[in-house]
Amino acid sequence: MRCFVAAWPDHATRQSLEQLLAPLRAQVPAARPMQARNLHLTLAFIGELDAAAATSLAPSIDDLMLPPIDWTVDCMGWFPRARVAWAGGPTNPALEASVNAVRTLLDALGVAYDRKAFVAHVTLFRDVRAFASSGPLAEAIPWRTEHVALYAARATSVGLSTRESAGPPRPRTVPYGARDTCRGTCARWVPESRASPSSRRRAVADECVLQCRPAS
Repeated sequence: MRCFVAAWPDHATRQSLEQLLAPLRAQVPAARPMQARNLHLTLAFIGELDAAAATSLAPSIDDLMLPPIDWTVDCMGWFPRARVAWAGGPTNPALEASVNAVRTLLDALGVAYDRKAFVAHVTLFRDVRAFASSGPLAEAIPWRTEHVALYAARATSVGLSTRESAGPPRPRTVPYGARDTCRGTCARWVPESRASPSSRRRAVADECVLQCRPAS
């Protein structure tokens, strides 16, 4: 499964990014837009991990207890080689500290990741062959982080989605292995009364990305 550590935006940030993305669809009709619910800021791209390795790594990322990241999205751009159109902005000290903390942890654990210099951006479209909207935004978008976690994802025709399991695709991407987010029959689920304060304060999602099923 393709894994990465990412900061997920809060609802207000996500709405603003969705409003930014929507009118661009006509400009790049052949591109693959990101689903609004999956817009995120990658702090470290890991790549392929098996389920056991991801399950082992997820609690370590959670235990970093990274503070919420405030950031500003003030421009759009295009990576021609990667064919990615993005929204981004300058890195600030809080964001840089979070990136360094994640990468230092991965180094300590011996987990390989993409070591290219960090460029703060949120992917809007993939398979973009030309993009005419690069440049400053008319109005900057304040970014507020909801949570930072390890994620597992797969690519689909409509953008990023959760890892595919036996049965229908899951409706959203959620933190991989988050210990109190599963409301299914998974043995990893921790009832809220027993969940640690650090995990309980994270946004509760419908289900984790393991082989879980919703409670009947």
